[in-house]
Amino acid sequence: MPITDGDGGHEAGPPVDRESVLASGAQSRDARVRESYDAVATVYADNVADELAILPFETWLLDRVAAHADGGPVVEVGCGPGHVTAYLAEAGADATGVDLSSSMVEEARRRFPDGSYEVGDLRRLMRPTSAPGWSAVLAWYSLIHLAASELPEALAALTRPLAADGWLVVAVHTGAEVRHATDWFDVEVDLDFVLHDRAEIVALFEATGLTEVEWYHRGAFTARDETTDRLYVIGRKA
Repeated sequence: MPITDGDGGHEAGPPVDRESVLASGAQSRDARVRESYDAVATVYADNVADELAILPFETWLLDRVAAHADGGPVVEVGCGPGHVTAYLAEAGADATGVDLSSSMVEEARRRFPDGSYEVGDLRRLMRPTSAPGWSAVLAWYSLIHLAASELPEALAALTRPLAADGWLVVAVHTGAEVRHATDWFDVEVDLDFVLHDRAEIVALFEATGLTEVEWYHRGAFTARDETTDRLYVIGRKA
């Protein structure tokens, strides 16, 4: 995400209020998220659809996910314009993308017409129709608008439809801030980006009952104008 003025992902100073995103209520926040992503969908897709070509760690991790799924069903919640879902499909996974924004889903279907994309809420994720559960669920920067208090329920909702031995994979920005954006790719938006704490995210994975939890913390790629550290966490459903 092209958000700016990061602190390198280190907790410092007074505690950050990650509940502030709920000041006007969860429904109002969800509506602002949906409307903002609808507004920015085309230009956002133009800027990120080919980003995996210069992200070697991310492609290594996605290749691991596809190999673990071994042809089984995988879902990316918050798929945006579909490029991560499409990468998983090309790597051999039976991949589906789900997004809250109907305009993002339209972009994904237009850019990757062979893929499967649908409108949906990650907090209401259902099991696949082709199997008892998902081989992997990815929340690839799709929890970044949620308050800290919403994360336990969200992670539980993503874990429930996993198959036994299925993976939950989450990517977030790390830091001690909530950043508000009114302009994104020269498009008017109204979005709050929540930067989460690494230890808290890992602890939530373990509290959800996921096992063999592993995490990776990488610094910002300044060449891409990144200003936040990134956290990737994997957990297995027993």
